Amino acid sequence: MIDYLSNLPVELIHKIFDDVTTFDILGCLSLVNKRLRLISFDYPRFRLDLNSIKRKKQFDVFCDQLASISSQVVSLSLSDQNDGTIPAKIEIFFSRFEFINDTFSNLSSLHLSHVDHLMWKSIKHHIKLLTSLVSIFIVLAHMHFGDEVGDFTSYLLKDLLFISTSLKYVYVKPDNVFVHTAYLDFREEKVSSIEYFTLLSVPTDLEKLCSVVPALRTLNIKAMIYHPAHKFCLNLFENLRRLSLTIYHLYFSTIEQLLYPMRKLVDLILIANNVYYDMCDGAAWERILAEIISFKFLFRFHKTTWSKDPIKLDSFRSLFWLEKKRWYVGYDRCTVSGFSLLYSIPYFMNAYPWHSMKGDIDTISTGPQVLSLNNVNRFTVSEQLPTDYKYLRRMTNLQRLVIDESDKIFNVFFHNILPHIDISKMTTLVLAEGRSMIDINRFVQFIFSMPHLRTISASIIYIKYLFFSRWPNIRRVEILCSWPTNTITERRLTLSEIDAFYLSFTHIEYLSFHQDVDLNPSILLNNIPTTISNIVVYHPVNITHADFQDFVTPDWLEQNTRLRDFYYSCSKLNTVSLWF
Repeated sequence: MIDYLSNLPVELIHKIFDDVTTFDILGCLSLVNKRLRLISFDYPRFRLDLNSIKRKKQFDVFCDQLASISSQVVSLSLSDQNDGTIPAKIEIFFSRFEFINDTFSNLSSLHLSHVDHLMWKSIKHHIKLLTSLVSIFIVLAHMHFGDEVGDFTSYLLKDLLFISTSLKYVYVKPDNVFVHTAYLDFREEKVSSIEYFTLLSVPTDLEKLCSVVPALRTLNIKAMIYHPAHKFCLNLFENLRRLSLTIYHLYFSTIEQLLYPMRKLVDLILIANNVYYDMCDGAAWERILAEIISFKFLFRFHKTTWSKDPIKLDSFRSLFWLEKKRWYVGYDRCTVSGFSLLYSIPYFMNAYPWHSMKGDIDTISTGPQVLSLNNVNRFTVSEQLPTDYKYLRRMTNLQRLVIDESDKIFNVFFHNILPHIDISKMTTLVLAEGRSMIDINRFVQFIFSMPHLRTISASIIYIKYLFFSRWPNIRRVEILCSWPTNTITERRLTLSEIDAFYLSFTHIEYLSFHQDVDLNPSILLNNIPTTISNIVVYHPVNITHADFQDFVTPDWLEQNTRLRDFYYSCSKLNTVSLWF
C-alpha cells in the first residue's frame, strides 16, 4: 500500500494537522513512521484542549511531557462549564508552569472557565507574563448573588483590558445566565488596545465603555437601558464593524442615534425585549441599514401592545428587503394573550419563548421558506404549555429537554408534547422533582428513544426506575435534591440498589448529588466504578463545616470511605469536587 501522507511536503502535512487534535497528532500520527514522527513533533501550531483529559493521573503525565512541545503551543483550553475538574486542572497547570512565558513563549489564545476571585488572583500574574497572548476567553464560576457577579466582573475587566498591549480579543461570560446588577464602572484614565470585546449578561454603559476601548472592531454586549431622549456622543465606536447588542426597552430613535456614527458597521445583531410598534417600520430601518451586510434580530413586544391590532409586514416587503438585501421577517403572535415576536428569518436564537404562548399562534412572514426553528436546541416543559402543538414540529434540532416540577406535567408531556417533538438528537435530559404516578415501562422506553443521551439530571425517584436496564451511552448522572415524600424509602439507597445503579450506568464518568439527601453517601462513594473520574457533592450554601456534621471534608472522606489518591476542592458555595 502506498503511503501518500508521508510523502507529502512538510508544509502541507502541517496544514492538514491544523484540523487534527493535538492528542491525535502525538498519539496516533506520530506513530505511523519515523518521518511522520519527526514532522509531528516539529509542528508549530499545537492547540491544547486539556478538557478531554479525564483522569488526574493522565493529566499529571501529560503535563510532565508537555515541556518538550510547549514553545509550539499556540492555543490552550481549560474551559468547560460542565466539568467540575477544571478548577483543579487550572491550579495544577499554573503551579507546574510557574515561568509560563518562558515555557509557552508562543501562546496566543487562552480559554478558562470556573474563574472566581481567588483563582484570578492566583493566576493573573502568570497571564500578564504572556507577551504573545492575543485572545482570552473566560467563563466565570457560578456565584450566588448578582451583585457579586457584577463586582467581580468589573474587577476582572479592569485587569483584562489593560493586562497586555498584545491582547486584542476579550470574552467574558458569567456562569449565571441572567445577571441583575449595577452597571459596570469603566472609569479609567488609560485607554485599552482591545479590538474585539464580548461581555454577556451584565448591563453596561456603552459610552463609558467606548471611552476605555475606543478602537473596538467587534462588540457583543448587553447594554443598559437608555431613555428615548438620551443623546449619545457623536464618535461612539467609529471603527466598529460587528455589533451584537442585547437591550431592554429599545426605541427606534435610540438605535437610530446609536448606529449613526458607526459608518463602518457591516454585521448587526439586535435582541430586544419590551419594544413598541415604532420598531416595526421597515422603511425607517432602510435608512439606517443601507451599508449593513448581515442583519439578525429578535424583538419581543411590550405587554401594552398585546391588546392592540397585530402589526402588518408590508413595509418589510420592499425591494430593499426582498431583493437588494434578501432579508426576510417573521411575526408570531399568540391569539389568546397577544404576546408577539418580530424576528429575522431564519430564527437564530437557541431558545423560543413557548412559555409566553398560551394559545394558538398566528405566524406570518415575508419569505418563501418554511419557518423552521432548527437553531432552537433546548425546550422546557412547564405548566405554561403551548397548546398549538403543530408549532412544536418546527423544532428539528432539540438537544436539551427540561421537564419542570408538577404532579401532572410528566403525563401531560407524554400525551400532548412528546408526539410532536423530535427527541432523537437529545443529549441532555433534566427532570425536576415531581411525584406524579407515571408508567414506569413507558418512562424507560422514553429514555431508550434518545440514543444520543449523555446526561441525565433527576431525583433519585426517577433514577431508580432505570436500575434494571443498561445505559452505556449515559456519561453524566446528576442526582437532584428530593423533597420529602410520604415514604422515605423512595429516596434512600440500599447497598443492593447502589450496586444496581453502577451496573446500569456502565460508562458513567461524572456523578453529582446533594449531601442533604439520604443517599447513603459513604456507601455510594465506596463502590464507585473505575469509569468515574469526577464526583461533585453539593451542600447547603449558608453553612460552615462545623454546622453540618456530614459535610464532605477530607477528614470525613478518610473516616467514612476507602477513597484515596484524589484531588479535593471546595468552592465558596460549598460545592465539593473530587477528581480521580
